[in-house]
Order: sequence, then structure tokens, then C-alpha cells
Amino acid sequence: MPVPVLYPKVSLEEVTGRISRWLVAEGEEVSEGQVIFEIENDKAAVEAEAPASGRLIARIAEGQTVEVGATVAQILLAGEGRPEVPPAPQPGAPEGVHPPAVPARPAPGQGEGRAPNPTPLARRMARENGLSLEGLAGSGPRGRVQRSDVQALLANVGRGQPVRTAEAIPGGARTSGADILNHRWLREGEGLPLVLLHGFSADLNAWRGFLAASQIRAPVLALDLPCHGGSHRLCPDDPDAIAAGVEATLEAAGVGACLMVGHSFGGLVAARIAARGQCDLRGLALIAPAGLDPQINGAFLAGVLRAATAASLKPWLQELVHDPSLITPAFLSATEEARRDPGLTAAMQRFAARVFPDATQAWSIRDDLAALDLPTRVIFGRDDRILPFRSTRNLPGRVALHAFDACGHLPHLEYPRAIGAILSEMRRARS
Repeated sequence: MPVPVLYPKVSLEEVTGRISRWLVAEGEEVSEGQVIFEIENDKAAVEAEAPASGRLIARIAEGQTVEVGATVAQILLAGEGRPEVPPAPQPGAPEGVHPPAVPARPAPGQGEGRAPNPTPLARRMARENGLSLEGLAGSGPRGRVQRSDVQALLANVGRGQPVRTAEAIPGGARTSGADILNHRWLREGEGLPLVLLHGFSADLNAWRGFLAASQIRAPVLALDLPCHGGSHRLCPDDPDAIAAGVEATLEAAGVGACLMVGHSFGGLVAARIAARGQCDLRGLALIAPAGLDPQINGAFLAGVLRAATAASLKPWLQELVHDPSLITPAFLSATEEARRDPGLTAAMQRFAARVFPDATQAWSIRDDLAALDLPTRVIFGRDDRILPFRSTRNLPGRVALHAFDACGHLPHLEYPRAIGAILSEMRRARS
């Protein structure tokens, strides 16, 4: 099959980007390692290389906004015919579409009355309040919709003026009932899909840098857990309540057999889902999972939720990694912007009080892991300052442990290729 050319990760916090210049034409032969396009951002120009040798096809246009890790072209290997279905590199592709092919959506500025690329915070606020941004002229540069524009719409609602609602906000996820969590297909592909569950205080976008750096070639669905991202803000009573929401979301998205990957608290949820046996899981990968030990860094929990500026966030976010340089100024800025949504912060505070009362992990997955009859890997950094590495002692014999030196609480961002290789191996074994 054709080899996808992916938009690379230029920085840890980057979510979308644009190709400034193609160096090869559609249909031209390229060699593996050849520079084929350039990316320009505020800091530097970056060259991207061909991942294989062959003929370049299905190239997207220069200047078109795409998500990090999206397919921007394909390379047709020798002896292969052109595929019937083109890649779908556009951000905000229709949700709930079952892989292997996700339909493409028009580029920004094309189609019927699409809004001019709202900021992530504006998009999130609109989604959470059921507002459509379609056709809205924003007050930002080039008409970009900003937080203040959404606030103006909400004010109109308060005054009784009509505001159009929509099942799907541009760039957001479709929902079909209160139990369905916000979700998005982050990657197209064939074969066994990956289902990704993020950790506490993160959201589904936290996986984008890992996917771009790991070069995983698989369909990938990511979800926002309750009280996080674009999902509902009702605090769950227990792990089963969260698991039921994930199960309902997978059913709505048309996901059957899958490999489930959970980070931190998402690992706890993934283990509970596996133990419930309602989903067709072919494997379980738990990255720095919660629920193995009562201990947790309570100072981090309180600090990361209390901090609201880049200066106050920086020391707490650096606790997540072994190498503090991974927490860049741009990463801090993106986190700071999310903190401007007081409703989201309040929801996460309620969540922390319920799940981690008195800075203790109240929910355990020890019994769940012991009961599993399913390939399971636990991936942990030896220098994790959020959850203690010693919690991996006495894992059930059927659970494999991958321990990384010089690694903190984010192994998938600190060692993306190694983690990607582990997941790819699990997919091959169960496909």
C-alpha cells in the first residue's frame, strides 16, 4: 500500500501547521531521505524528508492548515497502482467515521460558510455550549474567531437572541447523547485501531506530538475524559461510570476490535474497561498508569490546577518530564490559554477532589489487572515524579513491564519512537 507522508512535529505543543513550499511536483519520483517540502513558523524553517522511495501523489496544497501527524501526501511504491481513496489530512474531519478511510473535509475558506479557523479556546467554548461558529466573522487577525467572539454569542443567548446550534462544531466532535464523550480520529489507516485515553488535566490533543514523532501507521481514535477537553463536566461517581461513557463512545464511533492505550488516569480507566469485558480489546498498553499505589504527588495536583500564568505553570509542568527543556515557552502559552476557561478548571478541580481525595489515589486497578486474560504492557519512567515507579512492584505475572531510565511521567513524549515500536509490535501480534 502507499506510504503516507505525515506532517512532522516541529515543536511539542504544536497542534496544526502549514506547508510553506513543496520542493517536488505531484507525480514526481522521490528518494527516501530526500527533502520534499518546507515548513515555516515563527522560529525557523524546517525541511521534511520523504519516508520512502517512489512517486509522490495526493499532495495537499501549500498554505493549507493541517493537524500535526496528518497525511499530507502519499508515496506510491514501485509496482503499486494509485489508490482509489485519497488521504484525509484536513483538521476536523467528520467524527465517528470508521477507518480505514476518513473522508476529507474542505480546506479553510472552502465549503459553505465555514468559520475562519477559530482559536482552540474559542472552538472549545463553542462546542461546550452547543454553539455553531459557521459563518461567524471573528475579531482576530484575518477574521479569526477568538474567545471574545464566543463570549459575545453567549451574551446574546442570555439576552434571548437566537443563536444557531449544531450537532457538530467545525473542528469538534459529533455527539449522540449525554453519555458520548468528545472524540476525534487523529489518524487514518488500515487494520487494528488504537484508542487513546489521556491523563488527568490533559485532553485528546496531548497525543498529537507522540503520534507525529512515533510514525505509527494505524487508525487512531482519541477521547476526552469527563471534566476534560470538550467532554461533559459531570464528575463521575466511580471508574465504572467513566468506563461506560468510553464504551458508549466507541460504539457510537463504530469501533470494534481495538488496542487500547491509556496514560496516567487514562490507564486506570483503560484497565477498568478491560476488566468489564464490554469492549473487544485485543491488547492493553498502560503508560505510567494510575491506580497501582495509593501515593501521588499531591503538591503537583494542587499546583497545576491553581497556576494560571506561564510563570506559575512552568515549575509544575516541568515536574512531568525528566528533561525540563521539553516544556517550551509555546507549550506554556498553550496551557495558559486553556486555564482561561474557568469552567474547565473548576471541573478538573471537582474531578481531582473525587478521584484523588486528600492527595490519595482512591481507586485501584490491582484486582482488574490480576483478572485480565489479555496481552498487557505497563510502561513507566524510573524518574516519574508524579506517580512512584515503585508502584510497579508485584505486577501480575501476565503483565509485562517496560521501564525507561532518565524518563518522567510522559514516556510517550520523552521516548516516542520506543513507545511507538511497542504499540506497533502489539498491533502486529493481534491483527
